[in-house]
Amino acid sequence: MLLPCCLQADDYYRVHFDDRLHAVEVEACFDGPAPGQLYRSNQAARFTEWIRTKSRDISRYSYGSRLTLPELPNDACVSWRVNLKQAAGQKDNRLALSLDGSIITDGDLWFWRDGEHRPILVEVVLPRGLSISTPWKERASPKGKLGSNPVFRPTPTPASWSSRIAIGHFDVQRIPVAGTELRLATIGRLNARQHETISAWIKENAKAVASVYGRFPRQTPQILVIATGQRGEAVPWAHVLRGGGAAVEFFVDETRSLNSFREDWKATHELSHMLLPYVAQDDRWLSEGLASYYQNVLRARDGRLSEQQAWQKLHSGFERGRAGTNSGSLARATIHSGWGTIMRIYWSGAAIMLKADSKLRMLSGGRQSLDSALAALQECCFDRERTWQARELFSEFDRITGTSVFTDLYREHVENDQFPDLEYTFAQLGLVLRSDSIEFDPDAPWGRIRCRIMKG
Repeated sequence: MLLPCCLQADDYYRVHFDDRLHAVEVEACFDGPAPGQLYRSNQAARFTEWIRTKSRDISRYSYGSRLTLPELPNDACVSWRVNLKQAAGQKDNRLALSLDGSIITDGDLWFWRDGEHRPILVEVVLPRGLSISTPWKERASPKGKLGSNPVFRPTPTPASWSSRIAIGHFDVQRIPVAGTELRLATIGRLNARQHETISAWIKENAKAVASVYGRFPRQTPQILVIATGQRGEAVPWAHVLRGGGAAVEFFVDETRSLNSFREDWKATHELSHMLLPYVAQDDRWLSEGLASYYQNVLRARDGRLSEQQAWQKLHSGFERGRAGTNSGSLARATIHSGWGTIMRIYWSGAAIMLKADSKLRMLSGGRQSLDSALAALQECCFDRERTWQARELFSEFDRITGTSVFTDLYREHVENDQFPDLEYTFAQLGLVLRSDSIEFDPDAPWGRIRCRIMKG
């Protein structure tokens, strides 16, 4: 494929979906030397129909998730075709899902890339009348070069990071939130009122997260909402993805009222993850703890919870975490996590966040907080293209704040086999337990801090 002169500095992918969304063909043309390997889903080989270069066919099988390429000349192209219909027929929603004339796939099922962070431009050829939702940033097509096809630049995140890509009959709605726009795609059979409900719910939660330091922490994130029909709760499942750009995928019961969505905590929790760069799985007590802390704090700040309700929910979470704490350190529980350790991981992390937030506010006379530390991290060193360890993030927070608050808490709790002790923090904040119900002591030393945490 002859590439426009202005695109020669990048690897260039041309993606073509057939009219029925049964298959996708990808042509990847490399700028200069080709990579030695392409990374893809472990299951991709099962649904790959062929892989070829200009001169030869390549085996579709590979070891694990790495497809080894033969030695290729400079500026070579490799093409492949993946059967999307067959993949969706496996009934594995994480791999591929067909819904109401649309298909949602794991990006690694067909978007294969190198592990060297090479810059890539992606041109997508869609059937007439269909849309695409990706985590990638969209670029304007050079006039007269690529026609009207959308062109994207994925963020050069590690090839192992997951993404979700949807193609089908839906609109991508752009929702303005402080500092950015959300790109919301809702998949499934929804009426106008249900679309409005989903949009209002997403916007409210994004505004809550943006309020932490005045703007949303990620630029043009992908928000993918999958309508599942009637379920036992408004949001049965949701998760954050980082591959190629920031994204959140929600599975929702679209029949629920706006109030039902507003009462659910998951959107605040998932969007709060974007306040941090990607944290290593072995340290996810930090990322899940911060999201668990803010899922209650932010809902109090915007009025969805009263101050008392928010503290009560935090206390109840801490009690679940304490009940789930058995032998072994927090670090060990996180590395060897299972259903029995989930509450310990999430709520130990949230307890550490509460202690850090309270201590920062006390030491600085209210000038610093967890909010301001996150804002400073965003300004100075928010590297969204790599994995961070909790220890190095805590070191950055201490450098930013000019304190030892975070590393002290790390040493105190991460290798400790006990749930973080909150007795002193609760007493200072004026959080009093009466038959497991939270009440406030108006004369507590940190009473002002208690109020400011929930008011922002």
